[in-house]
Amino acid sequence: MSIRCRSHVRVFSAGEVHWEEWSAARNGGAGKRPVVLVHGLSDSCRTWNRLAPALAAGGRRVVAVDLPGHGHSARPDAPYTVAWYAGVVAEWIRALGLGDFDLIGHSFGGSIAMCVAVERPGRVHRLGLVAAGGIGSEVALPLRFAAVTGLLELAVPVLMGVGTHAGMLVLGGNFNADERRHLARVNARPGTARALSRTLRHAIDLRGQREHLMDIAHRIPEIPPLAVYWGDRDPVLPVRHAADIDRYLEGVAVRRYAKAGHYPHREAVADLTPDLLRFLDEPRPAPRLRAGARAPRAAVAPQASPRWQPWADAPVRQWATRTLSPLLRQTPEQDADHSASPADLGSRPPPVPC
Repeated sequence: MSIRCRSHVRVFSAGEVHWEEWSAARNGGAGKRPVVLVHGLSDSCRTWNRLAPALAAGGRRVVAVDLPGHGHSARPDAPYTVAWYAGVVAEWIRALGLGDFDLIGHSFGGSIAMCVAVERPGRVHRLGLVAAGGIGSEVALPLRFAAVTGLLELAVPVLMGVGTHAGMLVLGGNFNADERRHLARVNARPGTARALSRTLRHAIDLRGQREHLMDIAHRIPEIPPLAVYWGDRDPVLPVRHAADIDRYLEGVAVRRYAKAGHYPHREAVADLTPDLLRFLDEPRPAPRLRAGARAPRAAVAPQASPRWQPWADAPVRQWATRTLSPLLRQTPEQDADHSASPADLGSRPPPVPC
């Protein structure tokens, strides 16, 4: 069956949003719910290019967004909190005219997907979380350090591109050379470092992830059927989070993949695809909150927003800024090469093939 992939760009409250859509040339799956895919931090909608065609082959409409600050979407001067991202995604979903749909999020996109379920109660029919943030507290130490120091906001665009390329080689994900070059190129766009820095600073501190599924679960009138997928070799978010969800919710489907890391939708696609299709197609009961379950950090008062308030981890940030920022700051020559006006940060990206 022939699967078509088309790129789209449209202006929303956060500026231009780019997405890709996969569909079968001859749609034999009338009545099947569309699937919305949300990528993770410092990634793009192309992360789904191995899974999306398989979902579309059954006749589904499959759409994958480039989050603001990522891919070919705009880089607005925005807070970049989970709730802000979720509001943009919900606005985009409304504009697409999607009523009843299935929602799948990877990594940080999983946190956004959970928040969208609050924004669109009753509309999210199935919720799939792939190595998702917001199920536990632990997260890789480099992300904690980057979040606390805020140094990413000082990084020059070219350094963002180089760092992306190196990070993909370390984290795996079965990205080929073209895919690595694409992600390095879009992450080198002006405004990406600011978006990534603010996202991290709101989502993570030295102790790990600030927000948890249980912080918002009570706000969902009915939690949709939920499945969790994880790689046993995940170096970013530990696989034990997949088992931990049973401490909070009853009736969640959990699948682990022994040879996958942080990208099961790319590294274990042959195993994940049939698991996911069964979850999307077969009747499943809604999960139930366990009595007395609450987020690991529920007893801790929320910290002030680091975007507008003084840093709680100021000593660490001051040390890192004093020691490392000279390595990240642009020289006058680099400033001339990579300067951008506010209009540039949200400018229309060039047409991109799927």
